[in-house]
Amino acid sequence: MDNASQRLTAVLAAEERRRQALLSADLEALQGLLADTLVYVHSTAASDSKDSYLAKLRSGGLRYQALQFDDVQARLLAPAGDAAVVTGRMAAQVLKDGQPRAVRSLFMTVWARSATSGDWQLCAHQGTPLPT
Repeated sequence: MDNASQRLTAVLAAEERRRQALLSADLEALQGLLADTLVYVHSTAASDSKDSYLAKLRSGGLRYQALQFDDVQARLLAPAGDAAVVTGRMAAQVLKDGQPRAVRSLFMTVWARSATSGDWQLCAHQGTPLPT
């Protein structure tokens, strides 16, 4: 496997770890996966920083009950390959402020390797709702 393939595999593995952390409400794992500069734009057009997103999860204001990603693809950015874009479809059942909601969206995430640890971290997320 060449270096580009290894990096794409690592990015997709990080995306899967994020999905699993959201489902299990593992905020410690999520903390390490999210860049300090995270910009998280939900499919509702609400926006969060790393701190505000984690606060919503910690308080129970947002809880993932089911979360599935389909048609996931990753592309490396720049010649060094230290950043990547992941796109796909998301289907989720969430509790938002105690109310159940079904979410279906297209998503795009931007991942970059941390300069200090070398780990892949989520820098940006954008969700776009799919028609119901």
